[in-house]
Amino acid sequence: CQTIEVFWREHGLAECCQVVTSRSGRWFDPNLVQLFQSMVADGNFVNRFQTANHQNWLVELEPQDQVLLADERVLDEVALAFSQVVDAKSPWTARHSAGVAAIADGMAEMLGMTPENRRHLHRTALLHDLGKLGVSNLILDKPGKMTDEEFAAMKQHPRFSEEILSKIGSFQLLATHAGAHHERLDGRGYFRGITSSLLDVEARILMVADVFEALSAARPYRDAMPRERVMGILQKDAGVSVCPVAFAALEKWLDRQDFTSRADAQFAALDRLVQELNPCSQSPSCC
Repeated sequence: CQTIEVFWREHGLAECCQVVTSRSGRWFDPNLVQLFQSMVADGNFVNRFQTANHQNWLVELEPQDQVLLADERVLDEVALAFSQVVDAKSPWTARHSAGVAAIADGMAEMLGMTPENRRHLHRTALLHDLGKLGVSNLILDKPGKMTDEEFAAMKQHPRFSEEILSKIGSFQLLATHAGAHHERLDGRGYFRGITSSLLDVEARILMVADVFEALSAARPYRDAMPRERVMGILQKDAGVSVCPVAFAALEKWLDRQDFTSRADAQFAALDRLVQELNPCSQSPSCC
């Protein structure tokens, strides 16, 4: 299905059929290739595939007696699962979303937020970087400074996060907050560049938690920063670009925690990646 979709979209139906047929018995099960050929022979299927709203079409195709209803626990598990997919995109983001979620929830507790609001904020933090799935790893993992074009592409990920979540009924209420996690009080953030008057407490908490967690971890272009330096940066910006109330909540929460940077986990993930890409690194004799 993946091969069909790509070749049909990029090169047209005729070339798509040629590629699928040529791979029959080598890449693909001949029975599935034959099934696809019969679908192509059905003009109604081809016309509808090219013109229909695929999302709505899928909803129509789902058996009505197989609809599953997700409760709060299942929604938490879905958010966690997607955060793990996002964080696995790059070894530099390993456990970032879970870290932001833990920090944001701790800050929310210090501010006396209700359990329901804390739960929604926790989910938002887990899903805030969902849009990074739409940004090339050549940009996210670049060891040097981004070009203007690369930075412009990277700045689109909050927009992508908001657009994705807004299409999922159970997560629609999280979309705006997820899309605002790089906004600043002074309007110099992205992707909208909105100011403090349009940023509610959830967005302010998420922004501070995201900055603290990100600066505490290594990046391909810098080392992880010690906690004191990270807090110094946030304190300097408190009241200008950073919400002072959110910063105070972070300070209060950290005083009660033994916060550990995820830099060690990042380096372990990098080591695993190197070993996967170069299996001879441990046993040179195999080459």
